[in-house]
Amino acid sequence: MPDPFAVLGLSKRPLLSEEQIGDAYRKLAGELHPDQLGGDVGRFREIGEAAAILRDPSKRLRALTEEKSGGLLPEMAADLFPKISALIQRADSLIEKQLAASNVLSKALLIAPLRAVSEELESLLTQLRTWHTSLEKELAGIDKAWPECDHNAMNLLADSFAYAIRWEGQLREMRLALDAALA
Repeated sequence: MPDPFAVLGLSKRPLLSEEQIGDAYRKLAGELHPDQLGGDVGRFREIGEAAAILRDPSKRLRALTEEKSGGLLPEMAADLFPKISALIQRADSLIEKQLAASNVLSKALLIAPLRAVSEELESLLTQLRTWHTSLEKELAGIDKAWPECDHNAMNLLADSFAYAIRWEGQLREMRLALDAALA
């Protein structure tokens, strides 16, 4: 993939707003859409991929450092991983039991444990949101120092964003499954 910043005509920076990315994408998409006269399917796909990379802070930082991964597990990720993993396993087990329950009493006995897991999930989501907010502040600090930034710090921040974003998505999906099980 070519440089996503160049593809969208944006300056190389650690911090870009959704508005900046969206404006650049929409401008080019209007010109390059395959249904437009002179549209270009390949370039249209390219600008979509570039926008997706730049919207994700982890991928955007990777595009700046041109490295795949920092290779270190961020401290907060190391703290949260066992909690999130255990919660997902317990939730999956309870949901499986609830789906397999053959009568109303069996299902009713699972409501309290399902609610407890749901409350723990909300607590972990709150922790993830707090972490994500601190990562956004760190990103703003790196942007202020740009381009005189420590690439190792940028890679660690990219890894942190990758974990936080992935886990937030997994826990939101789990919350939907738990809500369905409790309905």
